Amino acid sequence: MKASANDREQPQHVEIKVDHLIDDMRLLRSQIIAFNMHLKGIEAYLKAAERSERRREGKSRPRFAAAASATARTVLVAVGAAIGATVLLYLAT
Repeated sequence: MKASANDREQPQHVEIKVDHLIDDMRLLRSQIIAFNMHLKGIEAYLKAAERSERRREGKSRPRFAAAASATARTVLVAVGAAIGATVLLYLAT
């Protein structure tokens, strides 16, 4: 039985989709790394501000810094979950 033209093109089409997916994942990875570095900068700024405020007032506000850090981590987890879902949908098509 001979393979039709569509059967021969199918693996190439899948390979192109996988290559495109890999490129997209690399882009998303670099964006997440940049976002994480930005969040670490914000966290460092908040900690420095907290220390200087503690010296002035004699009180600590660790809740604000902890909340900001927790929010940033939640965003990263949500982005990771969205990427995972996108990969599954992309591979399913």
